[in-house]
Amino acid sequence: MAKLIVNGQAVEQFFDANMPQYAVAQLVAENFGEDSAFSVELTVEEALQQSREVVRSALEQQVADSESLLGTTSDTVHLLLNELSGFVNKLSSAQTLAEMRASTESLKTAIGDVETKVTNGELSFPYQTKGQSDVMADIISRANGVDAVIKAQ
Repeated sequence: MAKLIVNGQAVEQFFDANMPQYAVAQLVAENFGEDSAFSVELTVEEALQQSREVVRSALEQQVADSESLLGTTSDTVHLLLNELSGFVNKLSSAQTLAEMRASTESLKTAIGDVETKVTNGELSFPYQTKGQSDVMADIISRANGVDAVIKAQ
């Protein structure tokens, strides 16, 4: 839990880190005087959570709301699933190298330019900024968490 520091002294060891700044200022003024200086020390987890909330708020204001982002993600997965299914079906029946190459055409048409755009700097993905190992850790953690809840039912 966060700590409330007033005039250099910890006055609250279990402070609510989500309390708005104006409310903290009012609380400090009422309990310690108008001229009191204060700060809030966050735990690492609280600081990370606040940072995530700032990023999520900026995304919602500047890019799209959660529902729109979920819709785009869903569209992406559906496109990939359909194209991958077609590729696998065509590849599995291919008899010659020419047929194998031909099986990639639909997939190449749908997503073939993505790599070029990433290479040219026209496109970047959030996982690249976050770091692939961090993203994989999040994927594994969420998948295991969801699976545990389902198994417990």
